[in-house]
Amino acid sequence: MVFFRNTIISVFLLCAFNGLVAQPRVTPQQPDENKKAFEGSIKCVQQTMIDTLYYTYHVKGQKVRVDEHGKNNEVENSLLFDLDEKTIHAISPKRKLFMSIAVKPYVESDNDEYEIIKSKNNKVINGYNCYQWRVKNKKLNTEIAYWVAYDNFSFFEDFLKLWNRTENSAIFFLKIPDVMGFFPMLQVERTLLREERTRQSVVDVEKKQLNDNLFEIPKDFKSFDR
Repeated sequence: MVFFRNTIISVFLLCAFNGLVAQPRVTPQQPDENKKAFEGSIKCVQQTMIDTLYYTYHVKGQKVRVDEHGKNNEVENSLLFDLDEKTIHAISPKRKLFMSIAVKPYVESDNDEYEIIKSKNNKVINGYNCYQWRVKNKKLNTEIAYWVAYDNFSFFEDFLKLWNRTENSAIFFLKIPDVMGFFPMLQVERTLLREERTRQSVVDVEKKQLNDNLFEIPKDFKSFDR
C-alpha cells in the first residue's frame, strides 16, 4: 500500500531511506481464515504533484520484498521484510550491497481525532470488487479515501506496523478497525477542501508462486554496515 510514500532512495549514497469508528451493517467481504494467504506480486504507482514512483510488492507467507523501479523498469533498490523475525534489510542490486534497517516498535497512538467511515460505495479495480473506506482528520486537514479489496492479503497490516512509517497513508490506514486481509487498490489523499496531494494505485496483481531466493540477501552481496 506498500501502499504510504514507499520511496526507496539509495541508502548506500544517503545512508538512509527517505521518502508506506462507525461500522456499516455489511462489510465488503467477510475474512475467510481458511483461505490461503495471498502469494504473488502487486505493482503500484505513486503520484504526487512533483514526482511519480514505481514499485512492486512481492509477497510469500510472512516475507515481503518491495522493489523500487526506475523509468526503464529496472530494479534500483529493494527492501526485504521478515514479518516473523521483525527485521528489515535494504539491498542495492547494482552495487551488490546490503544493510540492516533499525526497526522502531509500532505503538498505537491515543489520538481520537480520526473519523472513519466504511461506506458501501464500490467499484471494480484490477478485477476486485473494492469498497471505499474514508479516514478524516480535521486537525491535520487531511482525508484519505481507500478503495480496498479482500483476497487474504494478510501480510499488509503487519507490514505497515513493521515498516512504521510516518506518512499519512500508513498512519490513517492503521486507524481503521478490522483491516486484516484487505489491501488498498487505490488510495487518494486530499485536503479537506478536496485538493489532491498524492495518489497511489495498484496497476497489476499477479498471483503466482515465488522463489524463496527472492526474499534472501544474495551470498555475494557485501554489508554496507562494515
